[in-house]
Amino acid sequence: MATLLAHIQIKPGKEAKWEAIMRDMVAETFGSEDGVVRYEYWKGQEPLSYYCLLSFKDKWAFYHHQMSDHHEGHDFADVLAGIRLEYIDPVEGAGGSLPPTSDPALPDDASEAMRTAQERFPLDIAAWWSGRA
Repeated sequence: MATLLAHIQIKPGKEAKWEAIMRDMVAETFGSEDGVVRYEYWKGQEPLSYYCLLSFKDKWAFYHHQMSDHHEGHDFADVLAGIRLEYIDPVEGAGGSLPPTSDPALPDDASEAMRTAQERFPLDIAAWWSGRA
C-alpha cells in the first residue's frame, strides 16, 4: 500500500481552475485506474490551501497514477504555488481499514516510466513506524 497526504498551496485567483482540474483528476483516476483505493481533495482552513488524501494498492499503482496521461496532461504550474507530499501510515484499528504503507524494491525489469517515478516520488517510510501497528 502507498498512502499519502498532499499539502497543496494554490496561486491567488486560481481556485476555480484548480477545483476544475481536481474534479477531472478524480473522475479520470477512478475511471481508468485499477489500483486506486482513496483519492480525495479537501479545502483547508487557510486561504489557498488544499489537501489530497491518496491511497493506492501498492507503490506501483501510485507511480502509474503519477505518470498517467491524465495526470501529466494538466498545467499544474499555472495553478500550484507549492506542494509537499507526506507519506502516511494508518494506525491499526483507527486507519480507515487501509493497510500499512510499504516500499518494495524496484524490480529489475521495471519500465522506464516506473524508474522515473521512483526517482521523482521515492517513498519515505518513517523510521519510528517500525514495530508499531
